Amino acid sequence: MRTVTMEIRAAILATVLLALLAPAALSQTRYSTGAVANYPANPCGGPSLPLTIPEASNFRGWYSLANLPLVTRWENNDVWGSDFRDGATADREPSGGSDLPDVYFFTGHGICQAAPAATSPDFLVTCSTNGTPDATNIGTSSRWGNAGGNLKFAFLDASCPMDLVSLGNNWLNPFQGLHIATGHSGDKTHDTLDSSTRGGQFAGYTVGYKVHVVFFDIEIFPELSAGSAWMTTGLIDVQPSVCAVVIANDTTLQVAGNRRDSEKVKSPWARPSGNWWAWRWVCN
Repeated sequence: MRTVTMEIRAAILATVLLALLAPAALSQTRYSTGAVANYPANPCGGPSLPLTIPEASNFRGWYSLANLPLVTRWENNDVWGSDFRDGATADREPSGGSDLPDVYFFTGHGICQAAPAATSPDFLVTCSTNGTPDATNIGTSSRWGNAGGNLKFAFLDASCPMDLVSLGNNWLNPFQGLHIATGHSGDKTHDTLDSSTRGGQFAGYTVGYKVHVVFFDIEIFPELSAGSAWMTTGLIDVQPSVCAVVIANDTTLQVAGNRRDSEKVKSPWARPSGNWWAWRWVCN
Protein backbone atom coordinates (compact mmCIF):
# COMPACT_ATOMS: atom_id res chain seq x y z
CA MET A 1 0.00 0.00 0.00
CA ARG A 2 1.11 3.59 -0.61
CA THR A 3 0.89 4.44 3.12
CA VAL A 4 3.17 1.58 4.06
CA THR A 5 5.65 2.45 1.33
CA MET A 6 5.75 6.09 2.34
CA GLU A 7 6.24 5.17 6.00
CA ILE A 8 9.08 2.80 5.14
CA ARG A 9 10.81 5.44 3.07
CA ALA A 10 10.31 8.09 5.73
CA ALA A 11 11.70 5.79 8.42
CA ILE A 12 15.01 5.36 6.62
CA LEU A 13 15.37 8.97 5.50
CA ALA A 14 17.57 9.95 8.45
CA THR A 15 19.76 6.90 7.93
CA VAL A 16 20.20 7.72 4.24
CA LEU A 17 21.14 11.32 4.98
CA LEU A 18 23.69 10.20 7.56
CA ALA A 19 25.17 7.76 5.06
CA LEU A 20 25.46 10.50 2.47
CA LEU A 21 27.09 12.96 4.85
CA ALA A 22 29.29 10.72 6.99
CA PRO A 23 32.77 12.33 6.95
CA ALA A 24 34.60 9.07 7.69
CA ALA A 25 33.56 7.60 4.37
CA LEU A 26 33.83 10.58 2.03
CA SER A 27 36.33 8.83 -0.22
CA GLN A 28 34.26 5.66 -0.56
CA THR A 29 31.97 4.97 -3.46
CA ARG A 30 28.35 4.68 -2.31
CA TYR A 31 25.85 2.53 -4.12
CA SER A 32 22.16 1.69 -4.41
CA THR A 33 20.19 -1.10 -6.05
CA GLY A 34 16.68 -1.18 -7.46
CA ALA A 35 15.24 -4.55 -8.50
CA VAL A 36 11.77 -5.16 -9.94
CA ALA A 37 10.53 -8.73 -10.24
CA ASN A 38 6.75 -8.31 -10.06
CA TYR A 39 5.26 -7.21 -13.39
CA PRO A 40 1.67 -8.54 -13.38
CA ALA A 41 -0.04 -8.44 -16.77
CA ASN A 42 -2.57 -6.04 -15.28
CA PRO A 43 -1.53 -3.27 -14.84
CA CYS A 44 2.16 -3.64 -15.77
CA GLY A 45 2.07 -5.74 -18.91
CA GLY A 46 4.24 -8.63 -17.66
CA PRO A 47 6.10 -10.87 -17.68
CA SER A 48 7.49 -11.02 -14.16
CA LEU A 49 11.26 -11.39 -13.70
CA PRO A 50 11.87 -13.66 -10.68
CA LEU A 51 15.66 -13.55 -10.96
CA THR A 52 16.07 -9.78 -10.57
CA ILE A 53 15.83 -9.89 -6.75
CA PRO A 54 18.62 -12.48 -6.33
CA GLU A 55 20.63 -10.68 -9.01
CA ALA A 56 20.54 -7.42 -7.04
CA SER A 57 21.39 -9.36 -3.89
CA ASN A 58 24.42 -10.85 -5.63
CA PHE A 59 25.46 -7.38 -6.77
CA ARG A 60 25.24 -6.06 -3.21
CA GLY A 61 27.14 -9.08 -1.91
CA TRP A 62 30.28 -8.17 -3.85
CA TYR A 63 30.04 -4.48 -2.95
CA SER A 64 29.55 -5.41 0.69
CA LEU A 65 32.71 -7.55 0.55
CA ALA A 66 34.48 -4.48 -0.85
CA ASN A 67 33.20 -2.47 2.16
CA LEU A 68 31.37 0.05 -0.01
CA PRO A 69 28.54 1.89 1.77
CA LEU A 70 24.98 1.03 0.74
CA VAL A 71 22.68 4.04 0.37
CA THR A 72 19.36 2.37 -0.53
CA ARG A 73 18.08 -1.01 -1.69
CA TRP A 74 14.55 -1.18 -3.02
CA GLU A 75 12.50 -3.93 -4.61
CA ASN A 76 9.26 -4.19 -6.58
CA ASN A 77 6.66 -1.60 -5.53
CA ASP A 78 9.32 0.43 -3.72
CA VAL A 79 11.23 1.10 -6.96
CA TRP A 80 9.44 4.09 -8.44
CA GLY A 81 9.44 5.30 -12.03
CA SER A 82 10.14 8.80 -10.73
CA ASP A 83 13.40 7.55 -9.19
CA PHE A 84 14.88 7.77 -12.70
CA ARG A 85 13.42 11.11 -13.80
CA ASP A 86 15.07 14.45 -13.15
CA GLY A 87 13.90 16.45 -10.16
CA ALA A 88 14.30 17.12 -6.44
CA THR A 89 11.31 14.90 -5.65
CA ALA A 90 12.22 12.38 -8.34
CA ASP A 91 15.79 11.13 -8.96
CA ARG A 92 16.96 13.17 -5.95
CA GLU A 93 14.07 12.03 -3.75
CA PRO A 94 15.84 11.57 -0.39
CA SER A 95 15.02 7.92 0.25
CA GLY A 96 15.28 6.29 -3.14
CA GLY A 97 16.26 8.50 -6.06
CA SER A 98 18.85 7.18 -8.49
CA ASP A 99 20.90 10.41 -8.29
CA LEU A 100 21.61 9.98 -4.56
CA PRO A 101 24.48 7.44 -4.68
CA ASP A 102 27.64 7.26 -6.77
CA VAL A 103 26.54 3.93 -8.30
CA TYR A 104 22.99 2.82 -9.09
CA PHE A 105 22.30 -0.73 -10.29
CA PHE A 106 18.84 -1.25 -11.78
CA THR A 107 17.52 -4.66 -12.82
CA GLY A 108 14.07 -4.93 -14.34
CA HIS A 109 12.25 -4.26 -17.59
CA GLY A 110 12.96 -1.88 -20.42
CA ILE A 111 11.06 -1.62 -23.70
CA CYS A 112 12.31 -3.11 -26.98
CA GLN A 113 11.04 -1.97 -30.36
CA ALA A 114 10.57 -4.45 -33.21
CA ALA A 115 13.02 -2.48 -35.34
CA PRO A 116 14.56 0.42 -33.40
CA ALA A 117 15.48 3.50 -35.41
CA ALA A 118 17.62 6.55 -34.68
CA THR A 119 14.57 8.37 -33.28
CA SER A 120 13.31 5.46 -31.15
CA PRO A 121 13.27 6.21 -27.39
CA ASP A 122 14.98 4.14 -24.69
CA PHE A 123 13.08 3.23 -21.52
CA LEU A 124 13.32 1.90 -18.00
CA VAL A 125 10.11 0.36 -16.64
CA THR A 126 9.08 -0.18 -13.03
CA CYS A 127 5.77 -1.45 -11.63
CA SER A 128 4.64 0.60 -8.65
CA THR A 129 1.66 2.44 -7.26
CA ASN A 130 4.03 5.31 -6.45
CA GLY A 131 6.04 7.71 -8.58
CA THR A 132 4.04 6.99 -11.71
CA PRO A 133 4.21 6.67 -14.64
CA ASP A 134 6.21 3.45 -14.51
CA ALA A 135 7.93 3.98 -17.88
CA THR A 136 10.76 6.51 -17.99
CA ASN A 137 11.92 7.86 -21.34
CA ILE A 138 15.65 8.12 -20.66
CA GLY A 139 16.46 10.62 -23.37
CA THR A 140 13.77 13.15 -22.44
CA SER A 141 13.46 12.63 -18.68
CA SER A 142 16.69 11.30 -17.14
CA ARG A 143 19.40 13.77 -16.11
CA TRP A 144 22.10 12.54 -13.75
CA GLY A 145 24.73 14.53 -11.89
CA ASN A 146 22.98 17.91 -12.09
CA ALA A 147 21.57 20.13 -9.33
CA GLY A 148 23.58 18.43 -6.60
CA GLY A 149 23.06 14.92 -7.90
CA ASN A 150 25.81 12.40 -7.17
CA LEU A 151 25.45 9.62 -9.73
CA LYS A 152 28.70 8.67 -11.44
CA PHE A 153 27.92 5.15 -12.66
CA ALA A 154 24.48 4.19 -14.03
CA PHE A 155 24.32 0.40 -14.44
CA LEU A 156 21.08 -0.58 -16.20
CA ASP A 157 20.40 -4.30 -16.55
CA ALA A 158 17.21 -4.27 -18.57
CA SER A 159 15.80 -4.84 -22.05
CA CYS A 160 17.06 -2.40 -24.67
CA PRO A 161 17.75 0.71 -22.53
CA MET A 162 20.76 1.61 -24.71
CA ASP A 163 20.05 0.83 -28.36
CA LEU A 164 23.09 1.55 -30.50
CA VAL A 165 21.11 3.04 -33.37
CA SER A 166 19.64 5.76 -31.13
CA LEU A 167 22.46 6.44 -28.66
CA GLY A 168 23.11 9.88 -30.09
CA ASN A 169 19.50 10.92 -29.55
CA ASN A 170 18.90 9.34 -26.15
CA TRP A 171 22.15 9.23 -24.21
CA LEU A 172 23.83 12.61 -24.52
CA ASN A 173 21.53 14.74 -22.37
CA PRO A 174 21.41 12.33 -19.38
CA PHE A 175 25.11 13.07 -18.80
CA GLN A 176 24.97 16.15 -16.57
CA GLY A 177 27.90 15.07 -14.41
CA LEU A 178 27.36 11.35 -14.91
CA HIS A 179 30.65 9.57 -15.67
CA ILE A 180 29.72 6.20 -17.22
CA ALA A 181 26.55 4.29 -18.11
CA THR A 182 26.10 0.66 -19.16
CA GLY A 183 23.18 -1.18 -20.72
CA HIS A 184 22.02 -3.41 -23.56
CA SER A 185 21.05 -2.90 -27.18
CA GLY A 186 18.60 -5.25 -28.88
CA ASP A 187 15.05 -5.55 -30.21
CA LYS A 188 11.86 -7.54 -29.57
CA THR A 189 13.30 -10.77 -30.92
CA HIS A 190 16.84 -10.24 -29.59
CA ASP A 191 16.48 -9.52 -25.90
CA THR A 192 18.25 -9.53 -22.55
CA LEU A 193 17.13 -12.51 -20.45
CA ASP A 194 16.28 -12.63 -16.76
CA SER A 195 19.48 -13.63 -14.95
CA SER A 196 20.59 -14.08 -11.36
CA THR A 197 24.29 -14.22 -12.26
CA ARG A 198 24.99 -11.40 -14.73
CA GLY A 199 24.80 -8.56 -12.22
CA GLY A 200 26.78 -10.40 -9.57
CA GLN A 201 29.65 -11.27 -11.89
CA PHE A 202 29.65 -7.71 -13.21
CA ALA A 203 29.83 -6.36 -9.66
CA GLY A 204 32.66 -8.75 -8.79
CA TYR A 205 34.77 -7.46 -11.66
CA THR A 206 34.06 -3.79 -10.85
CA VAL A 207 35.42 -4.11 -7.31
CA GLY A 208 37.77 -7.10 -7.56
CA TYR A 209 38.28 -9.71 -4.89
CA LYS A 210 41.32 -11.43 -3.40
CA VAL A 211 41.62 -14.17 -0.79
CA HIS A 212 44.65 -14.02 1.46
CA VAL A 213 46.13 -17.48 2.08
CA VAL A 214 49.20 -17.58 4.37
CA PHE A 215 51.64 -15.30 2.53
CA PHE A 216 49.81 -15.08 -0.76
CA ASP A 217 46.83 -13.26 -2.24
CA ILE A 218 44.72 -15.38 -4.57
CA GLU A 219 42.82 -13.21 -7.02
CA ILE A 220 39.24 -14.39 -7.53
CA PHE A 221 38.14 -11.40 -9.60
CA PRO A 222 40.60 -8.83 -10.99
CA GLU A 223 39.44 -5.27 -10.45
CA LEU A 224 38.47 -4.01 -13.91
CA SER A 225 37.26 -0.65 -15.07
CA ALA A 226 33.48 -0.31 -15.12
CA GLY A 227 33.46 -0.44 -18.91
CA SER A 228 35.74 -3.47 -19.15
CA ALA A 229 33.70 -5.28 -16.49
CA TRP A 230 30.53 -4.80 -18.54
CA MET A 231 32.25 -5.87 -21.77
CA THR A 232 33.30 -9.03 -19.90
CA THR A 233 29.95 -9.93 -18.31
CA GLY A 234 27.21 -8.06 -20.17
CA LEU A 235 26.55 -10.92 -22.59
CA ILE A 236 25.75 -13.47 -19.90
CA ASP A 237 22.18 -14.77 -20.47
CA VAL A 238 21.25 -12.75 -23.54
CA GLN A 239 19.77 -13.80 -26.86
CA PRO A 240 21.75 -13.74 -30.12
CA SER A 241 22.52 -10.29 -31.59
CA VAL A 242 22.13 -8.51 -28.23
CA CYS A 243 24.96 -6.07 -27.50
CA ALA A 244 26.43 -4.91 -24.19
CA VAL A 245 27.09 -1.16 -24.39
CA VAL A 246 29.12 1.32 -22.33
CA ILE A 247 29.19 5.10 -22.83
CA ALA A 248 31.21 7.86 -21.14
CA ASN A 249 31.45 11.64 -21.34
CA ASP A 250 34.32 14.13 -21.11
CA THR A 251 36.13 17.09 -22.65
CA THR A 252 37.44 15.42 -25.82
CA LEU A 253 36.80 12.18 -27.65
CA GLN A 254 40.16 10.84 -26.48
CA VAL A 255 39.55 11.75 -22.85
CA ALA A 256 36.01 10.34 -22.95
CA GLY A 257 37.34 7.12 -24.47
CA ASN A 258 39.99 6.86 -21.80
CA ARG A 259 37.35 7.32 -19.11
CA ARG A 260 35.14 4.68 -20.74
CA ASP A 261 37.97 2.16 -20.80
CA SER A 262 39.83 2.97 -17.58
CA GLU A 263 37.71 4.53 -14.81
CA LYS A 264 37.05 2.20 -11.87
CA VAL A 265 34.17 2.17 -9.42
CA LYS A 266 36.33 2.23 -6.29
CA SER A 267 38.50 5.09 -7.55
CA PRO A 268 36.26 7.39 -9.61
CA TRP A 269 37.83 10.23 -11.52
CA ALA A 270 36.96 13.91 -11.31
CA ARG A 271 33.61 15.09 -12.60
CA PRO A 272 33.60 15.14 -16.42
CA SER A 273 33.02 18.37 -18.29
CA GLY A 274 32.61 18.65 -22.00
CA ASN A 275 30.53 17.72 -24.99
CA TRP A 276 32.21 14.55 -26.16
CA TRP A 277 30.87 11.05 -25.69
CA ALA A 278 32.60 7.75 -26.39
CA TRP A 279 30.88 4.39 -26.49
CA ARG A 280 31.88 0.80 -27.04
CA TRP A 281 29.93 -2.39 -27.49
CA VAL A 282 30.31 -6.12 -27.81
CA CYS A 283 27.61 -8.34 -29.33
CA ASN A 284 26.54 -11.92 -28.85
